[in-house]
Amino acid sequence: MTPAEALLAEWDRREGQRTLLPSDKDVIHASEGARALIVELALSGNVDDRLYDACAALGRLIAQYNGSPTLAALTLDYACEALGPRRAAWMPAARAAVLEGFAASLTDATWRKAMAFCEFPNCSVALGDETVAIAASPPSDDEDELASWAARTARAAASSGVRAARVAGRDSARKALVEALSLIGIHVIA
Repeated sequence: MTPAEALLAEWDRREGQRTLLPSDKDVIHASEGARALIVELALSGNVDDRLYDACAALGRLIAQYNGSPTLAALTLDYACEALGPRRAAWMPAARAAVLEGFAASLTDATWRKAMAFCEFPNCSVALGDETVAIAASPPSDDEDELASWAARTARAAASSGVRAARVAGRDSARKALVEALSLIGIHVIA
């Protein structure tokens, strides 16, 4: 067993003994590639952005595999214990990178779920006679994101046989959707 393999095994062992949720053990296994890279970089002594990027990737993996916040917060503590006297000054920044990756992944997932509620037909109510009311309320004011959302909504509405639509919502989203609906041939009711 190489020194890197031994260190990784010790990290996994320490962490596996202390996990709070049984599912965290699966997360530890699923994130082994990122953990191995962190060990390799830590042992090489080349502490640079690659180490912090690997730590952020580990945080994202913990979130994506539904690991607990406790696992994300403590995982590098177990790595530090496994390192023993080789503990390094970079550990606090690496721990922060894990937590930043974890939080960013959760934020992205929340945003995607919010966007799903704004997609057609979720954002509409049938009014009869091939007419719908559409709530123009995606969770973004970014012009490119609004244009993309409006185009998807207009295409989906047209594909489902909508001929006319009443649109309400935030001004920027409403304007983007009215334009997209008009371009695709759906009459917008004022």
